Amino acid sequence: MTKILYIFESGDWDSRMAVAHGAREKGFEIVIGLMNGDEEATKRAPEFKIIPLKKSGNRFGILSSLQIVRDINALIKQENPDIIHAVTLKYGFMTGIASVFIKNTRKIYTLAGLGYLFRSDDPKSTLLRFILRPLLTFILKRPNTTLIFQNADDLDLMIDKKYARAEHSILIRGSGVYLDRFTPTHNDSESPIVLMPTRLVHEKGVAIFIEAARILKARGVKAHFQIAGGETKHNPKAISRAQMLEMVNDGAVEWLGRVSDMPALLAQASLIVYPSYYGEGIPRVLLEACAAGRAIITTDHAGCREAVEHRVNGLLVPVKDILATAQAMEHILSHADERRAMEIQSRKRAEDQFDIHSIVDQTVRVYDKT
Repeated sequence: MTKILYIFESGDWDSRMAVAHGAREKGFEIVIGLMNGDEEATKRAPEFKIIPLKKSGNRFGILSSLQIVRDINALIKQENPDIIHAVTLKYGFMTGIASVFIKNTRKIYTLAGLGYLFRSDDPKSTLLRFILRPLLTFILKRPNTTLIFQNADDLDLMIDKKYARAEHSILIRGSGVYLDRFTPTHNDSESPIVLMPTRLVHEKGVAIFIEAARILKARGVKAHFQIAGGETKHNPKAISRAQMLEMVNDGAVEWLGRVSDMPALLAQASLIVYPSYYGEGIPRVLLEACAAGRAIITTDHAGCREAVEHRVNGLLVPVKDILATAQAMEHILSHADERRAMEIQSRKRAEDQFDIHSIVDQTVRVYDKT
């Protein structure tokens, strides 16, 4: 029996466990190295062998990374898998280092967005790319290595920059969404809710949304603006609790914090806004917004434009353009018939392209091709 070892973050549980179940149903033996996992995770899915892998609490990033590499290496030697499937560029890179001297094992890395390293132009990111380029290229181009990209922009970039080989690269759009968890509805409230669901990272466009909301408030637009999302760690662009409270202290936007029941929250909203300029794969929040049948405003940016077709199920605005974001929000709020048509198209897009069962099938087929 072919054994697959998965390496993924505990926060990706839903989408990645769906793939693991799909592979198990096809006869593969499954072991899961769960980053940031704990013993409770093993009880959530007792049918799988789950090994929690802890991130080091050491404040020095390189030491923490080396510890993760050592832990992955030990897990690979312990389990001796036929296939290793790591999710995200970060864990793909670390897994590649951990397995560089391990032969006859196929590696699959899902690059779920290129993140801070490739989609930021600040000096630190530029320096990191320069330093890591030789080793990253070596890892991603190794024999028996397949790369799964979630959007065409990332695939083209990595091939054009010669980090990846076209013949070993596959496009599978997003991580998928459970359609049956979302029931599309239409809200015609006189004071509609405009919602930004997000992790608290500056490059997700949090400040853009807040400034656009202030513009509409000043114009007298009757809407309630909300941000749903908790603090995040291990990201150089993370927004702290103190920073977030300062950003919303004038009351133009309500910060809800972390919300566990996203289907219920999306059902209450009339419009979803996500002005990200982060290195997205296809953002989960946009997949869920489509499944919930919501009109969406997002940026004409890698990953985001995969979820929204301009003027079909939402509007695309330029990156970091506060005024264009505000105008798009006002337009959709003031055109109920157009918004309703977009809602219908969003749900259709989710059904046609983002159903998690289709994503699982596409992913499991990769195991037979590699």
